[in-house]
Amino acid sequence: MKNTIDMLARYTSYIFVPPSFTFLIFSYLGFLSEPSYESKILVVIHSFVFGLILPIIFFVHLRKKGIVNDVDATIKEERIQPYMFGVFLCLTGALSSYLLNFDSIIYYLWLIYFFNTLILILINKYWKISAHAIGASTPMGVLIYLYGVFGVVYIPVVILIGWSRIYLKKHTKAQVFVGSIFGFLLTLAQLYFFTYIIG
Repeated sequence: MKNTIDMLARYTSYIFVPPSFTFLIFSYLGFLSEPSYESKILVVIHSFVFGLILPIIFFVHLRKKGIVNDVDATIKEERIQPYMFGVFLCLTGALSSYLLNFDSIIYYLWLIYFFNTLILILINKYWKISAHAIGASTPMGVLIYLYGVFGVVYIPVVILIGWSRIYLKKHTKAQVFVGSIFGFLLTLAQLYFFTYIIG
C-alpha cells in the first residue's frame, strides 16, 4: 500500500510540474476565447512552446550542466535560473500574444505569470515557497474569475499537488499553503485589475 502511495505522490509531482498547468490553462482559454479554429490551435501551439517545452528543455539543460542537482531543484538557490528564464518566456509570450492578436485575457495572463514569477524570485531569496503549489493554484484564480464560485471544483487538484509535495518532503505545509494562496489570489486580483481597470 505504501509503495502505491509513494508512486502516486511521485508521479503526481513529476507529471504536474508548473509548466504543465501553464500549457493547460492557456490552451483552455484559447479554445474558450478565440473565434476561429485556426486561432484556437495557434494559442495551443504558442502555449506549448513558451509555457511547456522551452521551460522543460532549459531545466534539462541545467540538470545536464550540473547547475541544478535534482529534478526537484531542492536547493532554493538553484531555482533562480529557471525562474529568470521563466520571466523572459512570460514577457516573450505576452508580446507575441499581443502581436498575434490573441484575446486580451491570454495577453493579460502572460503578464500575470510575468509579475507572479518576479515576486516568486524575491520570495525564493529568503524562503523556498512551493512553485508546484503556485503553478497548480494559478488556474484556479482564472476559473474563479470566469465562473465564480463554480471554479472551486478545481480545489481537489490543488490539494493533490500540495499533498504530493508535502508527502515527498519537498516542502513544508506552510510553503505549500502560502504557494497555493499566492497563485490563486494574485492571479485573481490581477485579472480583475487588467480587465476592469486597464481594459
